[in-house]
Amino acid sequence: MRRAVSFAFLAAVVIILLSGINGLSFDPSPAAFLSDDDPELAAFNRIAEVFGDTGSIMVILNASETPLELLKRISDEIKSLDWVNSVLSATNAMKLGSFNLFTLRIPAEDYVYLEDGKLVLNEDLLTDPIYSNLLISSDGSYYGILITIADGNELSSDTLVPQLRSKLDSLDVKGYRLIGESVANTETFRSIIDLTFKYPPFILLAILMVYVIKFRKVSLALLTLVPPLASVMAIVGVMGIMKLSINSLTVMIPSFIVIIGSAYGMHFLSRFEENIHLKDAVSRTVHEERVPVLLSALTTMAGFSSYILLDLKAFQEMGIFVCSGIFLSAVFTIVVLPGLVSSRETVNPQRASPPRDVNRLAKKVVVWAVIMGSIASPFLIMTIPMTIDQYNFFKENSEIRRSANTMKEAFGWLTNYSLMVTPKEGDSIALTTDHVESLEAFEAELKRLDGVSKVMSLLDLSRETGVPLTLMVRALNSSDVFGDSTTLLVSDNAIRFNLFSPESDSRSAEKLKLAVEELIMSYPELDDNFRFNLAGTTLIWKSVNSSVVNNQIQSLIVSFGLIMLLLFTIFKSLKSTIIATIPILLTTLFNFAFMALFRIPLSISTALISGMLMGLVIDYAIHFTIWFRRFGDSRRAYQQTANAILANGLSLVAGFSVLLLSPLLLYVDVAKLMVSGLVVGMVLTLILLPEIASRSKKFSDRAKASD
Repeated sequence: MRRAVSFAFLAAVVIILLSGINGLSFDPSPAAFLSDDDPELAAFNRIAEVFGDTGSIMVILNASETPLELLKRISDEIKSLDWVNSVLSATNAMKLGSFNLFTLRIPAEDYVYLEDGKLVLNEDLLTDPIYSNLLISSDGSYYGILITIADGNELSSDTLVPQLRSKLDSLDVKGYRLIGESVANTETFRSIIDLTFKYPPFILLAILMVYVIKFRKVSLALLTLVPPLASVMAIVGVMGIMKLSINSLTVMIPSFIVIIGSAYGMHFLSRFEENIHLKDAVSRTVHEERVPVLLSALTTMAGFSSYILLDLKAFQEMGIFVCSGIFLSAVFTIVVLPGLVSSRETVNPQRASPPRDVNRLAKKVVVWAVIMGSIASPFLIMTIPMTIDQYNFFKENSEIRRSANTMKEAFGWLTNYSLMVTPKEGDSIALTTDHVESLEAFEAELKRLDGVSKVMSLLDLSRETGVPLTLMVRALNSSDVFGDSTTLLVSDNAIRFNLFSPESDSRSAEKLKLAVEELIMSYPELDDNFRFNLAGTTLIWKSVNSSVVNNQIQSLIVSFGLIMLLLFTIFKSLKSTIIATIPILLTTLFNFAFMALFRIPLSISTALISGMLMGLVIDYAIHFTIWFRRFGDSRRAYQQTANAILANGLSLVAGFSVLLLSPLLLYVDVAKLMVSGLVVGMVLTLILLPEIASRSKKFSDRAKASD
């Protein structure tokens, strides 16, 4: 009967997976973390709707290796891609002359022209206020091709960047570099795919090796992985049925479930080994382990459940599905494993040698290390980086980091912002002389702001041609004299300032936004008559970072509160509850200290770690405290639990260590913090907690004796 139940559950899981697997999609963009009404995302979408583009990609080419004929072919070929809104390069840059009063025309000529059958570059392009350090570096050593992405393609980074690379490779372009939000999203997408399909087998292998060493039998080690794998299949299937997108946060759901859920099977099978000599070993093991396994799952779920309450949808999905996966792992351990164990050959019980007592010197070292670390931690925590830079998600030697460095060195900027100006009344831009004067002064101050290396706007053209700004707006909207560059500057009812910055982190973006807002308010003539919208992908990351930081404290409080409630329900003793929480409080404190020491910022993924560590480390404390309350002796409790805690902890450490190999620092940081936090949690539980429990009991015994 047990075997039939087990295989029925596994068959149902496979059906769920097959039903939903085709419904999964991937979204590596920062928008995946925000609701549609987020102000930064709304501003970005508003500008995209008006100007018809949703970001840009920069192609960087070494001028010495790129003849102008090849540059023109590249530009023309890129223009043929269906997701491209506009392509700007030196070969289609226009040099505009002063307005001709007799012909009522603006004279225009190409900066790249044909002479004696060969394309020639007019070197005035190097000093052109619009094109210099945009389409060509100021020293002429690099060409830039600026590609704007048509509205509606912002979620297609996984296809459009490979298409662009394929086009460049077909033209035999050498040594090119790509930079831009979509390029970063594509690299993130590759890592998401790796973490979804490539890394889980290595994670499984690492955990399997730990359990093979523990059980000395491959079949039992393999069985520990059945519950979490079945749980992952069910969760992935449900996510697909719900048509959810996997992002750089939720991609870790399967790995977390496998790493955490395998421990339940390990505890069940360890108990089964001890009971194997009994007549009904399986039933007895189920009876003894169902409550501890479910309680262990509930406390771990408490660490993740706080994310469900946050206002970031990616965190909510993470909390819901990891909690569901952990609970399913526990249920499958109690329901599925018994049928699989009973259907296998008899195993010989393996008697593990009792753990050695920790010598007093080691205890003193740990105690003093905890004291000193606790004193230093508040000072270290104040130095934790509180910013997000998507380029810093990647390792220093990665292609995208090298491209970013080249971009910054050659052109003096790395990220760009759009500042859209629209009328508060009416459907079209109507500029008075006072408005124009204010806009000119406003632009001059924009150029002087910290973090701004270049400003491109319609005012540059107006000064170059001598055409009043109002007439220039009409001229560009009614003709293509400026080619593809027009969409960067003006639309039917808006003008745009393009701000270029050498900084790409969220803190710099926030400072720049505040500076721009203050500048706008200093021009009441403009503020009263026009709406200003500043947008950029770096500002979206700033919004993500702000939400993460603001919700971190709330998340920790909720997680700790839920764990305290569960512990009090289990022990029905405030004293035991407080003792059991000491390791998780210290582990959380040290986690933030490690962030400061490793220079890991508080970001999307690292915000998860404290709650996760609380949910995992508390399991160790619960196991020890239960046996301590049963024996009344910390030494016996230690001997009863040490081997299981070490096996569990080492399997978690092995699983998370695989992420150290990830090309994304985002996941490497998770691995560093989880591994260090789990090691600290094990040490505190096995060395500090017995000492505290022992002293607490002696104090209680003395108090009773004195009464």
